[in-house]
Amino acid sequence: MERRLTAILAADVAGYSRLMGVSEVATLAALKAHRAELIDAKIAEHLGRIVKLTGDGMLVEFPSVVNAVACAAGIQREMRTRNAEIPQDRRIEFRIGINLGDVIAEDGDIYGDGVNIAARIESIAKPGGVAVSGSVRDHVGNKLELTFEDMGEQSLKNIEQPVRVYNVLLDSAPSKLAAKERAVPAKGSIAVLPFTNMGGDPGQDYFAEGIAEDILTELSRFRDLFVIARNSSFSFKGKGLGIQEIARALNVEYIVSGSVRRAGNRVRVAAQLAHAATGQEIWADRYDRELEDIFKVQDEVVRTIVVTLESRLGMAIANNAGSRSTPSLAAYECVQLAKKYINLHDAPRAMPYVERALELDAGYTLAHIVLSAAYYVEYLENSQADSLERMEAAARMAVALDDADSRGQAALGMALTFKRQYELAGSHLERAIGLNPADTSALAYQAEWLVRNGDAAKALTVMDQLLQRDPIPPPWHWEIRAMALIMLGRYQEAILATSRTVKQFWYLHALLANCHARLDQPEEAKAEIGKLLLLRPGMTIGQYVLFEVYRRQEDRDFIAEGLRLAGLPE
Repeated sequence: MERRLTAILAADVAGYSRLMGVSEVATLAALKAHRAELIDAKIAEHLGRIVKLTGDGMLVEFPSVVNAVACAAGIQREMRTRNAEIPQDRRIEFRIGINLGDVIAEDGDIYGDGVNIAARIESIAKPGGVAVSGSVRDHVGNKLELTFEDMGEQSLKNIEQPVRVYNVLLDSAPSKLAAKERAVPAKGSIAVLPFTNMGGDPGQDYFAEGIAEDILTELSRFRDLFVIARNSSFSFKGKGLGIQEIARALNVEYIVSGSVRRAGNRVRVAAQLAHAATGQEIWADRYDRELEDIFKVQDEVVRTIVVTLESRLGMAIANNAGSRSTPSLAAYECVQLAKKYINLHDAPRAMPYVERALELDAGYTLAHIVLSAAYYVEYLENSQADSLERMEAAARMAVALDDADSRGQAALGMALTFKRQYELAGSHLERAIGLNPADTSALAYQAEWLVRNGDAAKALTVMDQLLQRDPIPPPWHWEIRAMALIMLGRYQEAILATSRTVKQFWYLHALLANCHARLDQPEEAKAEIGKLLLLRPGMTIGQYVLFEVYRRQEDRDFIAEGLRLAGLPE
């Protein structure tokens, strides 16, 4: 059996029994013609897969919620045209329900609550209409030229919890309802405006536009961010509108803007992140580069800006949410708060927010990724095997829900590293970075994997590049850099890197003891061993080396030798 998150479309014919009673032959012939001439083609066009047919109905799955809704709207609009000349009592009118949910796939069929909810929503849809769950509405956002009518929470047969349902209004004319919905931006929504060419040469517009377009593309790799499409955000170029006006028009929380000034062989790129509602600038920076290779410079600047934007945006959302009570927070805000505490290595404070996020949305991929990270921090603190098992289980659930999310692949890679499945771990980390080269967590995890596989030099290069892109990284990045430095014999630098962490965890005292011992500083080494044993009474060299999961025997021997010099018992 395979679990996955998918968009499920359920459809049937309204009043099918009555139609069959009037004329079985005519009804079957019309239904067959609609399928052959319209429905099957629409499903194929939108990359859907017909799971099964049920007489007058069908079950279809789509790789994208947007595809599923666009397909349903297209079918229903075309059916209006096909029914225009047919008497009302002879018309074949479909009811369509769509849900985004977790399913179990087996032998070509799909099962589970995700399917059941889609079927129940279909049963309350209007003939000729489309009804969708709240999760579908949230994921579609404003990606389609459709209006959604909120029907409130509906009690569906055999479904334990009420489900919020929306009717899709197929008429293209905008309504007051649509304007009302657009008044509340989606969480994590962001628009990248075209950067201004400050150099005065119209021929350089392509470079300024290319920078902004690449930033937009790279931000879109972060699957929890709702990034407005290029055609929409770039349409404001040259219109002289303020950031808050543009944000209201695009219905976003955050705006990225900037400028490019090119003079001779140098270029300066400035970028800003602003909170749309208040106009407050959250972050701003500028980057001066020599233009030896314009495309290389563009790639470097874009990657640096994107790494910083993503981290600053997460911090801004967490800080804004932190003043509210947990029950009032949305799943996305809970996850951002949990990430804030995980970056501080504070699993106990992170866990309640993760649990609340999963209560609100059990199929939320990022919540499972953050849960895995919380168990990772817990494991580093307690070394208990059950924490490691939970870390792996949460990461596997995230990958099952969305195997194209870089962070889920990275979390699984880290869990498998600690379970000593090094080759498999490496493949997941490579996939993570392939999916999103700007994912700093994936890059840092890969650096730790490199250290544990005996390539500390390459690991240090990765961490140095990360620090160049984001000079204020999560504190645990300094731990990984210290690990690489000690394996390279750069002990004083390792001590300095460790001092940049927020909290001196028990295993960092072992690292520091190793450094001081090799620098022939016995008193400092002895003091660090004392702190280690105070936090982890009875700790021995053998236990510590087992915890560190270095792959090569020579690396394990190197760690053991340093701790022996420092005075840790065998």
